[in-house]
Amino acid sequence: MGLDLRERLRRLGQYKSRILLNPSQLAPRPNHAASRAGSQLEPLSTPFGPAYVSRSAYPLAHRHGDRALDAALRHSPELLARLIAGRAITEVNLRRALFLDTETTGLNGGVGTFAFLVGLGYFEDERFVIEQFFLRDPVEEIAVLSEVSRRAYDRQHIVTFNGQAFDVPLLESRFVLARMASPFAGKHHFDLLPLARRVWRSSLDSCSLRALEFHLLGVRREQRDVPGAVIPFLYREYLAAGGGEPSEDMQRVMYHNANDILSMVTLIARLADALTQPQDVAEHFNAARFYERAGDYDAAERSYRAAVKGLEAGSWRDLRSPIPSAQSSMLSVLPRHSLRRAARFLKRRGHLEEALALWQRLAEADDVEALIEVAKHYEWRMGDLERALTYAQRALGASSQPALRGAIARRIARLERKALRSEA
Repeated sequence: MGLDLRERLRRLGQYKSRILLNPSQLAPRPNHAASRAGSQLEPLSTPFGPAYVSRSAYPLAHRHGDRALDAALRHSPELLARLIAGRAITEVNLRRALFLDTETTGLNGGVGTFAFLVGLGYFEDERFVIEQFFLRDPVEEIAVLSEVSRRAYDRQHIVTFNGQAFDVPLLESRFVLARMASPFAGKHHFDLLPLARRVWRSSLDSCSLRALEFHLLGVRREQRDVPGAVIPFLYREYLAAGGGEPSEDMQRVMYHNANDILSMVTLIARLADALTQPQDVAEHFNAARFYERAGDYDAAERSYRAAVKGLEAGSWRDLRSPIPSAQSSMLSVLPRHSLRRAARFLKRRGHLEEALALWQRLAEADDVEALIEVAKHYEWRMGDLERALTYAQRALGASSQPALRGAIARRIARLERKALRSEA
């Protein structure tokens, strides 16, 4: 790789790191403890040759972002199981979990892609330990895989961020090529990315780990952090220069990897807090949706009611927009599907008047489903065919879907016939 290209990649990495933060946010809370990661490699003797590892240990009181590392341990194993395992198991003991993150020679997988850095994190006594296994030369891969297998052997759970789609399948393919048994078989794998999407999809434009760090975790990485897209190029450059002790760029990659692992620990605590102590209307809606999917309808109803109460009190705080100044502007900020879902849920639970109040609020913004529901209310419960017809006609004007427009047109025709019979 030429010097000019190397310099462009370095500048690209610095630029992408900057665009996540505005200048006023660059200073707070750099993770100085994480900068120790990768500072020194220790050789380990294995039956397959040496494996090189960097170890870092953090006290449980160490704060990564706005939470200490032991914040995740304060939640009950039953709550964590409900949160990250659904109904698969009854409890999750994070002290028996292995946090896993890899840095690879490519982002698309494939037979030629391998993990040159495998980061493992775990709770041990009163500290959190991160071990980073680094390939100074690709021939050391089998030795590293043997050490990863040893670390995973007595762990019950594997925790990753997008690891179900990438990290674990990649490592499993490398174990197959090395003719070694996968250490992940039979273990519970918890991928935090799908869970974060379920909880915050309606609140954030992106649920990438960087976005979650910025908006929710209070994590501010140092300038030395490197974007993931650049990492494969930096490792190829490192090998082209002869390998050996990690270069400055590889130290940056190891810092990046250590922060990914620490952020997973903080993220679990933040996810649990979002369900047990929602901070705003959006999180109340998200918690309600989570409980509804889990089949805990009583908890879902409590969360939906809290969200609606927050709306009525004008306490909505959107992560992307200023606080609305008037009640009428809430529908332009709050995703309509959240209100629709709440109204449907309350209707199924038999709380018809409360559901109607939400449908009417949505109908003011010409929401088609709400207009139809209000039309049903006036037709079947109130017997007011004229008002039912008015709402149905508004729904027809607001709808752009041919099939739905046909159904609404048939409803209008039926209402008109009923009105004529009633007059006769």
